[in-house]
Parts: sequence; C-alpha cells; structure tokens
Amino acid sequence: MTDKKTLGLWDRDVCEIFLAPDLENPSRYFEFEAAPTGEWVDLGITLTSEGRETDWDFASGFTTATKLEHGRLFVGMRIPWSEVIPKPQAGDRWGVNVFRCVGPEAPDRYLVWRPTRTPEPAFHVPEAFGSLRFL
Repeated sequence: MTDKKTLGLWDRDVCEIFLAPDLENPSRYFEFEAAPTGEWVDLGITLTSEGRETDWDFASGFTTATKLEHGRLFVGMRIPWSEVIPKPQAGDRWGVNVFRCVGPEAPDRYLVWRPTRTPEPAFHVPEAFGSLRFL
C-alpha cells in the first residue's frame, strides 16, 4: 500500500467505484480506485454545464488491500464515513457504479456493473449509476 494517491491510475489495471451519496444532486459524486499494486486514488467530482470539475486534493482517508491467491486477484477498499461522505441511515439510497479496467493492452479492457452506453468508454455518467440501498 502507498501513502499517497497515484494520479493517472485510471489508465492502468484498476478497480473503481463511483459513489453519489445525494440522489438529489447526482452530479456531485466521488471516485475511488485501487490497483493490484496497492496504489490508489480518491477524487471528488462535480459535473457542471461547462464540464467535469475534479477535486484532486480530496482526502477521504480511503485505504486499499490486495491479495493474489490461486490465480485470482482480490481488491478491497475501505471508504470511511466523514462530513463529506456521511454514514448512511437505514433506507438511504445512493447512486453507485463499479468498474474494472484491465491494462491498455487487453482486448476486453473494460467491465462495468451498469453500462454507461457511451460511444467511447466513459465512466463519469451519473445517470447510468445504479441504486445502492442501505439496510
């Protein structure tokens, strides 16, 4: 595990989760990525009519862990609750999507839980996020 975020990680082998805690404002969400190397990145995102604004200095306290076992890779992510990412209450719903990107050489390099249906792979599509309901 590294002690600082790795910008540009999204161009490599990585698992990603996008969380939109406020469904009334889905254009404000968070991006978390973890690589098999233990590298990570956490970003605050806001989509505006002018484009995407990224808070590169967002510091969530996010941590990751990886394990390779019997040819299978396991990637764990821990995203702590905070003032910015509040602990959900029972019944709360958040927007979410999960992606897996394999290095640039792989023919089927993108896997996604909720396809964004864009001509080119694009993950920053909150209207394609699924719903995560907390119990």
